[in-house]
Amino acid sequence: MTDRDPSIVVVGAGVAGLAAAKKLKECGFNNVTVLEASEKVGGRVATAAIGKASVDTGAQFIHGATEKNPLYCLLKKSGLLSQVADMGSEAFYSNKGQKVDEKFARSAYDDGEGILRHRGINTRRSLGEHFAEKTQAVIDSLQDSEEKKRKQSVFALVGKDMLIDVGASNLHSISLDSWQYYVDMGDTLSVAGLMFQLVNMLLEDFPKDRVLLKREVSKIRWDGAFSAGKDMQPVPHDEPLTAQTESISEGTVRQFPVCVVCENGEEILADHVIVTVSLGCLKTQASSLFIPSLPAEKMDVIDKLCFGNIAKVFLEYEEAFWENDVGTFSLIYEDDSPASVTTNKTQWLRNMQYFTVMRPKERFDNTLIGWCPGDIADLIETMAEEEVSIAITGHLRMFFGNPNIPPPKSILCTKWRSNRLTRGSYTFLPVGVDGQVMDTLAQPLKGVQRPDEDLQVMFAGEATMKTLYGTVHGALLSGHREADRLAAYYKKSMLPIVTASMDNPV
Repeated sequence: MTDRDPSIVVVGAGVAGLAAAKKLKECGFNNVTVLEASEKVGGRVATAAIGKASVDTGAQFIHGATEKNPLYCLLKKSGLLSQVADMGSEAFYSNKGQKVDEKFARSAYDDGEGILRHRGINTRRSLGEHFAEKTQAVIDSLQDSEEKKRKQSVFALVGKDMLIDVGASNLHSISLDSWQYYVDMGDTLSVAGLMFQLVNMLLEDFPKDRVLLKREVSKIRWDGAFSAGKDMQPVPHDEPLTAQTESISEGTVRQFPVCVVCENGEEILADHVIVTVSLGCLKTQASSLFIPSLPAEKMDVIDKLCFGNIAKVFLEYEEAFWENDVGTFSLIYEDDSPASVTTNKTQWLRNMQYFTVMRPKERFDNTLIGWCPGDIADLIETMAEEEVSIAITGHLRMFFGNPNIPPPKSILCTKWRSNRLTRGSYTFLPVGVDGQVMDTLAQPLKGVQRPDEDLQVMFAGEATMKTLYGTVHGALLSGHREADRLAAYYKKSMLPIVTASMDNPV
């Protein structure tokens, strides 16, 4: 530890990175720089225009709309939550072109969802195995064959919707123990068309000139003795760390344990680096990004954890073909069963079963969001939007029993998997992997050559939060956690902030 104002570099200007930078400033750190590879900040909290409206192409849900959730509190304080429209009613349609009784569908759906939300503890079983077994027991208990068929098809819908929630392609690839450590903060609230404004809130009091865009990081060289002085020469990219110590006279030299190298050749020296890139990026880059390499146990975690994908398909129409009060509608295949819940690229429309209506109409006109998971989302990213539009139009005509439903006047498909700066949507736990591995991913690197320089490389992001992974507030709190870690290290006094970490620092 040192008395000097430490140089801190945050890699990634998503929610985790911006939250870390904001809190570091509140704690009194003045030498904080944020590096962002793209042309804009926000990461997976992002926006685009369709028609005259701005929509959230990334995150749009608050998972826990209560005062326990710092994200909820932040958006509530800003006044944004007053703009959230009522959810509207639900509607269900079958592939026979008929509307399904809402009361029956809702009751069956609640039964199935209760089974899926089971908190397994060290079972090492898959969610798919559990769901098929428990739903079959319910179906076997029924006497009426028609009721069995109807309930079975709704249970399958529940399973398909879970694939969207997780971003996976098969329930059998998801751990039943996924929510073993999860913190339930309450009901989920959609803030569609509003979430992207969170980015501006996080940047509000942070110096704009310390957020450097189009600064893709190519190497993070750590556990070294990199020197800065008036005679400093650029750090050679191909030399070992042991050769990096500058012999500059005392008074002109300042040594740093970390050197962040950007693709444009720029080099930034730091006492601490907080890495907030997505798990998807770590999977593709971690083996070459860090010099020395990451410890084997951390690479093992990066390899074992899964990084899912979901696609949103925004569909804007001249006129609504759905009822005015409808907020969501679901499409049910009567021949589906819980045991058959998986994705099939050759029949990808079978996993285009959930649509939300963007409300209020005054802001979004007649716009739907179609949702799809895993490898179906990956597939749609490769398709021409016109092809997607034609296919979905035929799909909707069949379920609504209305051959006159027009194609949308505009369409927008998200592309999180093919975006090389994200490589997907968010993390999920595969079968046989304990959520505690996320603690290993969150663990700061310990130097060997420079053991006196602690907390050289730190990690934040939703994939480092076993209690809240896959959520925006998980990312937010992970950034706070690393800022708190540095504040404790330097014995900084912190300004009061309305949050508490849901995961103990590791």
